[in-house]
Amino acid sequence: MRRQTIFLFSFLLIILFAGPTFADELVAVSGKVTVGAEKKPVAGVKVDAYPISSQNLSGEAQFTSGLTAEDGLFSMELPIGSYYFIAQGEEFYCYYGRNPVAVPEGGVAEMNMSLVTKSPPLPTVEPRVKTGLFGQLTYNGEPLEGAVVTVYTDLNNQLKGMGLGMTAPTDAEGIFEADIPAGTYYLVARKRNSGAFMGPLRDGDFFGFYAANPLQIKEGELGRVTIAMLEVPQKVIRLADRLFGQTSISGIVVDGEEKPVGGIRVLLYDNPMMLNRPLYVSQPSADDGSFVLSFPAGGIYFLAARDSLGGPPMPGQKYGRYLGSPDGSVRLKSGQKLTDIKLVVEPMQ
Repeated sequence: MRRQTIFLFSFLLIILFAGPTFADELVAVSGKVTVGAEKKPVAGVKVDAYPISSQNLSGEAQFTSGLTAEDGLFSMELPIGSYYFIAQGEEFYCYYGRNPVAVPEGGVAEMNMSLVTKSPPLPTVEPRVKTGLFGQLTYNGEPLEGAVVTVYTDLNNQLKGMGLGMTAPTDAEGIFEADIPAGTYYLVARKRNSGAFMGPLRDGDFFGFYAANPLQIKEGELGRVTIAMLEVPQKVIRLADRLFGQTSISGIVVDGEEKPVGGIRVLLYDNPMMLNRPLYVSQPSADDGSFVLSFPAGGIYFLAARDSLGGPPMPGQKYGRYLGSPDGSVRLKSGQKLTDIKLVVEPMQ
């Protein structure tokens, strides 16, 4: 199959994120680093924590753990705030899949960081592009087909969304390439088995983060990379009520006749216009219409529900907003679990 050099540029929406407000009190963060399907513990790995205000994720981290022992366990103390967690050893590496992580007053325990090979072999396939980006995605050492690499210029959007653009899906040899200008980029790879290009990853999907991020591509040169991918575990669904924090909203999605609707994602916004990228997105609602959406902190939020992501809802797509309060908002405290929320979706006209 002929590989195509396709690079889809999108408008880069720049959102200014305030840095974490650190409390004087330190809280505990602990977990385990493992490798492989058998979850084998790995010794000699340190875990770095970069505050969400960090300008890059390279170099010496502001906070770090000691090296893990044979049991793979790690621990550290951090001020309350949000962080990117990265584990590094001589052979292995992990960018924590739930980054950035909100560290609340009670700390965070039982973080399971799945390691991948730090420096997989570079692809031996001859590239078609002469300058820009060329690489390969692998899973368990084998090429991964149908994955997309998203290119980000900075951390402003927390390495989520469309970024600067994305490559065409990888071919049968796991190869991707893009004719992009010289610059410094973060590379994040994802494969959604649904075929979608946006939205939270589900169990069975794949995720990869280039271990040497950010990648610097010089003028007239070709950046060659290999990214080892991880499969998203099934426990993502089971942990939905606390996946992104200890605060959550749950309920049911129904149609105009009060019948449950499955396959609908619930989106959380901090403004009633709901025009920008949502703060958090739920997994699709179950067949009985039930959903759960977790996030770090309480506040005043606004909810929308839709069966597709990306751009404004189109005619025929199912869409609805929460209308259960006078101003359409939901209000809850940090750590609160708000239940019995009902969202009605109907086809857009």
